[in-house]
Parts: sequence; C-alpha cells; structure tokens
Amino acid sequence: PGEHLALLHRLDRETSGILLFARSPMADRAFKRVIEHRSVYVARSTIDGLNTETLEKTYLAITRGVPEPGIIDLPIEPDLENPLRVKMRLARAGRGLAAKTLIDQVEERVGYALVRCRLLTGRQHQIRLHLSSVGCPVVGDKLYGPDERLLARAADRLLDSEDLRLLELPRHALHAARYRLPHAVTGEALDLVSPLPEDLRSFWDELMRNPPNSPCRQPSANSSLALAPSKE
Repeated sequence: PGEHLALLHRLDRETSGILLFARSPMADRAFKRVIEHRSVYVARSTIDGLNTETLEKTYLAITRGVPEPGIIDLPIEPDLENPLRVKMRLARAGRGLAAKTLIDQVEERVGYALVRCRLLTGRQHQIRLHLSSVGCPVVGDKLYGPDERLLARAADRLLDSEDLRLLELPRHALHAARYRLPHAVTGEALDLVSPLPEDLRSFWDELMRNPPNSPCRQPSANSSLALAPSKE
C-alpha cells in the first residue's frame, strides 16, 4: 500500500510473460523513453556483444503451420471496417505503420511450430497478424485464427465444444519470453527471461504423444479457462 507502481507497457489480454512496472515517477519517465524511442538512452554496457541502447523483445509462439525463418516486413493498420473494432489488418499499398518481425524456428512437430519472434517494431497485435498473414496463425487465437467471431463468443462466455476444438487452446499461445534492455536509471544491462508456461508446454508436449489426427487427441482446454471472457 502506498507504493508507486506504473505500468510501462502492455500485453494483449491472453499473452503471458514479462510485464514491466516502474516503482518511482523518475523510473517511469526514464523507462518509457527507452521503450517508446528505443535508442534515446545510451547504455554503458553490452550483453553478448550486442549494444543494449535499445530494447530487445522476444516472444515465443506456437503456430499451426510452420513459418519460414526470416523477417516478415508487412505494414499494418487498424481495420476500421471490422465491427470488432480492435482488429488490425495488413495495410493497403502506401499506407499503414511499418511493422517488422524476425522469425526463428525453435522446433517443428507434426505441422505445428514453436517459433521465436523478435519485435523489430512494436505495433498492436503485430506478431499475431504477421504469423496469420503467412498462413501460420498462433494456436488459440480468437481474432486472427480460424474465425474472428470466436473473440465475441468468448467475451460473452458462449464458446462451445466445436469452438474449443477449432482453437485447441483456451488462450492464444503467445508468451513474452525475454526482454533485454538497459536499466534506464543505473545503466545496468538487464536480461529478463520468463520460461514457457505450463499450459503452452503441456500443449507442445501433447503434440508428440497424440498428433492432431490421432483419435485420442482432445482439445487442450480446461473448462474454467475456456469459458473465461477474452477482451483485447
């Protein structure tokens, strides 16, 4: 009680992993400069030979389909024509915000992939939209996956067994796994790591035991999570 805590950035509601808070107004201002401008602060040290004057954000995702390694360089923009109001889309020619995601495959299993996604820009829903745009949506994604109407049904607690079968997971399989940045006040090189959480690890392991076409395979979702509202 009484402690200053300020949220430094946001994650989509269903994305797990690292979330940064500042514990003083000074830290709040300093870290937001690092996060928003990336290169404003000049770090005093390096990590593994990389200059830490910029924030490096790496996510892990489980995708349906196996994306090619490399940079997805596709500008995006809000989909103002979509009634869901929160959806982004690939920008039309000559429009939109620059968006670049570096994709690196960690492992492949029976038509699915565990991929490492490094944000080279930070746009809303960037990773999810980029992976979906190359035909490899994030497992469990209610907005950019098999049917965008799943987002509204989940918010209204109306997901049924067929919805859960399509989703395979009750939340999208995206995890903020590693942030590397300078401490905005002290200059200390920070290397923050969050391991893949149990729900995503269990799903990934289950792909080996019961491949998608196996008669034994069931949606990896417990009822309390599956019916929780999902809001962006």
